[in-house]
Amino acid sequence: MAEKSNPHTALLNALGPLAALYSDPAVLEIMVDSPERVLVERNGKLEEAGIKFDSEASLHALIDAVLAQGSLKLEVGQTIFDSRFVDGSRVLAVFPPTAPKGPTLVIRKLIPPAITWDALFRFGSVTQEAYDLLQEAIREHKNILVAGGTGSGKTTVLRLLAESIPADERLVIAESSHELQIHHPRAVFLEAGGQAKISLPDLISTAAKMRPDWLVIGELLGEEAMRAVEVMGRGHCGMTTIHATSPEDALSRLEAMCLMSNLGLGLGEIRNLIASAMQVIISQQKFPDGRRRITHYVELRGIENDRYMLQPLYRYQKVE
Repeated sequence: MAEKSNPHTALLNALGPLAALYSDPAVLEIMVDSPERVLVERNGKLEEAGIKFDSEASLHALIDAVLAQGSLKLEVGQTIFDSRFVDGSRVLAVFPPTAPKGPTLVIRKLIPPAITWDALFRFGSVTQEAYDLLQEAIREHKNILVAGGTGSGKTTVLRLLAESIPADERLVIAESSHELQIHHPRAVFLEAGGQAKISLPDLISTAAKMRPDWLVIGELLGEEAMRAVEVMGRGHCGMTTIHATSPEDALSRLEAMCLMSNLGLGLGEIRNLIASAMQVIISQQKFPDGRRRITHYVELRGIENDRYMLQPLYRYQKVE
């Protein structure tokens, strides 16, 4: 009987000249823009990888091999392929005519959760003041919205917050795609999609029925935001993330996503629901030097004259 191949070894073989980059723990993302240009994000900064392909055909062949590792069925006429490897890393490929200059590939590695609060202190990503506020929010079971741009570290902060929840409390984690590597003795993981094609809004409703002390919801991207707001507003304690550049931007984006649900509610009603659901907004930012820092901690204390009442409790001050 033939020995079963190791999935990791098979993946590295499929990656070919990209294998060394994939194995480099300092590399978070690999971006193949063309046969002549391969970029990586290493230690928080974008840089040339120094790798080139012989031709567009060789790049195409590598992408085909890589997608096969994600158990992705290639279909004629499809130009965008979004999948993940066995280790949870994401892979996105775009082919012509959607990519008119030739095929492109982006691999976002799922880095093992080696980053701890202590590491964030060392990196200057969190101060003692911000940490104390975050731990207090956990102890007081405040609903938390973590905001940040792409690569700002908001998912890491969400994971660490979830892992700060006392061991005797129960977490139910609902995601569109399972990526959160939360280590907690009473964590239950749920993933949308699959053969049953469960939507994320329905998954959030299911999670709320599973007697959670905390609901942890993957990044809000669309109409599932309304379900998250409804569930948290009914008294369920939760935390989630949103793509935004500031606490104010986070609330504006959350409003827009809730309106996408098309429930016939006006903006004023949506704001009242959000104000009843969210108590704390944390803002995370990636700086030009590649460092990621918690920049704001704001409490949402209700609505007055149709405006959010925001109480800033922490703001990162750059030391000159």
